[in-house]
Amino acid sequence: MKAVLALDLDQTLIYSARSAEPLAGVATVWVEDYLGQPLSLMTVRAVDLLAALASRHHVVPVTTRTPEQFGRVRLPGPQPYAICANGGILLRQGIRDGAWDARVAAELGAALPADEVVSRVAEVAGEPWVRTVRQVEQLFVYLVAQERAAIPAQWLDELTAWAGSYGWAVSVQGRKVYVVPLMLSKGAAAVRVAELLGGPLLAAGDSLLDRSLLEEAWAAARPAHGELHALGYERPEVFVSTTPGARAAEEILGYLGDRADAVTG
Repeated sequence: MKAVLALDLDQTLIYSARSAEPLAGVATVWVEDYLGQPLSLMTVRAVDLLAALASRHHVVPVTTRTPEQFGRVRLPGPQPYAICANGGILLRQGIRDGAWDARVAAELGAALPADEVVSRVAEVAGEPWVRTVRQVEQLFVYLVAQERAAIPAQWLDELTAWAGSYGWAVSVQGRKVYVVPLMLSKGAAAVRVAELLGGPLLAAGDSLLDRSLLEEAWAAARPAHGELHALGYERPEVFVSTTPGARAAEEILGYLGDRADAVTG
């Protein structure tokens, strides 16, 4: 039996050059390019640890990215499944799972439509601090700011209260503000993959959108940075790295690898 390791990508496994610090001369490798420029990196040790994990267990990348955005990322080893769009899209060998699409559509049928949410968020689209506002299918909405510090706190509070009254949640990750329906869940998608693969679920993530993922797992880990860290999020079964930045991935992969080997040994 193999364990199923559902691993968040951005700010958990992969990092921009800015968010990767402190590195202090640690060897790194670029794992994503965009428009001909390097975008995301991992430490060489994290890449080696991930490759070793993928040879022993099922590694399942989990991300809020669309499948197209996820497709830019180069990870070592096989990944039989991937979870995209915050759990809204399940890929098997790169192909969308139609049954999962239907299940998600049915669950979201009772929620406020994403078209109405994007209209609410787009009210600030012309502000100088806003770079873009986007909608991902009928799944969720996100805003990209010019800088994290430029996002008005009052606007964020008002959006959070408005979204919450309609069953949607707000998550801020760097310059991005995500507005996601509560029933759209990385955790639910990871549980489904674990059922399909027939192994115990382990997980890692850094943001509020990863909370369901960590709470569905038998063992979990988070880095010492990100939304969950800022909130002081702790649970007995959730390991917290001692180091922030890209080196946190080394600790997380080492810990989850040991736990996966133990539970399947």
